[in-house]
Amino acid sequence: MELQDLLFSKEGSVGVITLNNPERMNALSPGISEGLPRLVNELQDDPEVKVIVVTGAGRAFCSGANVGGLAARTSGEQTERPRVRLPHPETGYGRAFIQCEMPVIGAINGYAVGAGFGLALSCDIRIASENAQFFVAQTRMGRRPDGGLNFLLPRIVGVQTALQLMWTADRVNAEEALRLGLVSKVVPAEDLMASTMELAERIAKGPSVAQRLAKRMVYKSMYPEGDQIAASEMEFYSGMLVDMTEDAKEGPRAFLEKREPVFKGR
Repeated sequence: MELQDLLFSKEGSVGVITLNNPERMNALSPGISEGLPRLVNELQDDPEVKVIVVTGAGRAFCSGANVGGLAARTSGEQTERPRVRLPHPETGYGRAFIQCEMPVIGAINGYAVGAGFGLALSCDIRIASENAQFFVAQTRMGRRPDGGLNFLLPRIVGVQTALQLMWTADRVNAEEALRLGLVSKVVPAEDLMASTMELAERIAKGPSVAQRLAKRMVYKSMYPEGDQIAASEMEFYSGMLVDMTEDAKEGPRAFLEKREPVFKGR
């Protein structure tokens, strides 16, 4: 398939996916959000690929939504409204790695922000560069967390910590992410891919059928499919509601103007 804002390479039994829009810190372009599910689905039919590694080009893993586009949409400046499309979260990018039967390892090279934070959490295992940072940026924009954060974050760090991170939008550095269980290991930036590939190759040598069954059993028990789809749909409809608020306009505007937002709770 033709890839846009994505790179793919095969290193032995490991498929490496790179989010490749470094000028925009790998923001979720259509090439990424629509291409990821298709690419992962194709890889499941490739008998040579046993493990997937996903990382980002440049200084970010994924910076989430395009703030400029968000500002235009919430301010009413967008002259052409996109066609209304009902959500189909079962086929979206946020579930691509969880639905994938193969092990997926995230090499978190830099910023994992907003929906990009959610994308990182959807990897089965995460190894972080010492430069990695995680935060729920939607809160700073007067919006609700999305990208799977509502579902995944409290299941990884607990409700109390998840809500604190959502309400404060505090940045979590790599060492704090390790303490919270957001990542399994932190390595120097220059060692990130070598360390990740070492683990991927070790897993790829194992019994792939048993590994896939283990992943399925874990996710079926911890992440019931109906619950996750319902959470994704709630994100979609709550997003329509929050778009109508003044705070949702103020957040992106303040970001682009490089000032602190003034939220009014309406």
